[in-house]
Amino acid sequence: MPAERADLLVGHPLHRQAYLDLVQMIGDLRRVRTPADRYAFQQELLSKILEVENHRAACSRVVKRLCRGKAVPVDSPALHSSGDTNGPEPWELERDVCERVARQLRSIGDGLAWKAFGYDRGPILALSQNAPPGPMANKEGLLAELAFMEQAWKEQGRFVLLHDLTSCLRIGDATEFRALEGSSAYDVFLHEIKTDPSRKSRTQQRRMQLATAALYGEGHLPGDETAQLTPLRTPYKTHLHSLRDAVRLASERGVQGMKIPGGRALFAASLLRCNSLWSGEELPSRIGSAFASTLRRVGITQVGSRVTCNSSDQVGRSPMLAPWTIYPLPSEMCAGLAADTVFFSVTLSSVRLVEALEAAGLSGRWLLADREGILQAGQPVLRVAYNGRRVEMNPSELARLLLEVVDLDTWVQGVKELLIGGDVVGNRPWPYFKNEARVWTGQET
Repeated sequence: MPAERADLLVGHPLHRQAYLDLVQMIGDLRRVRTPADRYAFQQELLSKILEVENHRAACSRVVKRLCRGKAVPVDSPALHSSGDTNGPEPWELERDVCERVARQLRSIGDGLAWKAFGYDRGPILALSQNAPPGPMANKEGLLAELAFMEQAWKEQGRFVLLHDLTSCLRIGDATEFRALEGSSAYDVFLHEIKTDPSRKSRTQQRRMQLATAALYGEGHLPGDETAQLTPLRTPYKTHLHSLRDAVRLASERGVQGMKIPGGRALFAASLLRCNSLWSGEELPSRIGSAFASTLRRVGITQVGSRVTCNSSDQVGRSPMLAPWTIYPLPSEMCAGLAADTVFFSVTLSSVRLVEALEAAGLSGRWLLADREGILQAGQPVLRVAYNGRRVEMNPSELARLLLEVVDLDTWVQGVKELLIGGDVVGNRPWPYFKNEARVWTGQET
């Protein structure tokens, strides 16, 4: 996206208000404890998402009319920004801002889902195996879903999580959490909800069954007969405290780079602070120069021999990754990451990663699509082998390593555990660590 367009989106009044809402809701999410808390929190989130999606739909209708040469209708919504409302540009901008804000709000829903599932990545991975949901506003069947949620709560005191309020839960319409008697644990039940129950989709029902079975280690993930969830016993360890420090310093200095364990370069920038320090013309060169300086200090200088992942505009893009809204950072930092007023990148030497694998007795080889090293989305990027067994990593796994600032030795040990004990022959394992709750609840030392 051109920098000028990105500035218009991020600086839009609706986007600025959304940032404040995110800060408030992330704080509220952290205070959610009981089913009653979850229910009340979800009601607030539902209201905000429907409001922004209804506004987006109204702006889209105006854009279509203007593009057909018609006038702005008298019942059109009020724009949150100034400009000539007789042309399509301000309406298109507001429509696009609404799309971003809706994704940001759904990242709050993702945080609620992670919390409801006890920060266990397994259910999230299993229920993410589908296309992302469309807008919730004006959705056929929405009233039936709301009625089901209300009935479960009022009649049985059971919390029902609506999947369309998230970007990570894509199979089924809702998850019902039933408390186990005498325990703080829950049984979970997936539901497909239709206005007419006789119209339920067999395909959807089958995907729900496969996702549930995969959680219990009894089959493959929906859509891929070789894909299997593989829990790891290796304790999950990150360096997210370094991310907190880098973002804090960037909020004071504009940019901040640092070396983190594993020979990696962490670089953070606060766009709000940068804009107060430098002009729009200076900003790209200032950030680029500071980033290059960080790479030199860390010793990652050879172009073509490094891997970089950037947080910009990642909110709601990959259900594989933990949402920014549960990162163990201050609410303002999490909201900044979701709203792209703050961004960070982590860069790793590709040679250093192979060396770390070899130090653990593994072998690693990078896979390139062509001589120019251009990689396609979803294709394997790294092959790791041990005693004749091998596994291939796709870009999302490397994104987890970098954007979740996973300890490199921890990640390598997880890969080794997978190759030693996992069912990798003829299968595509989806590994996840079993003790992540201590990381996302801020208990990691």
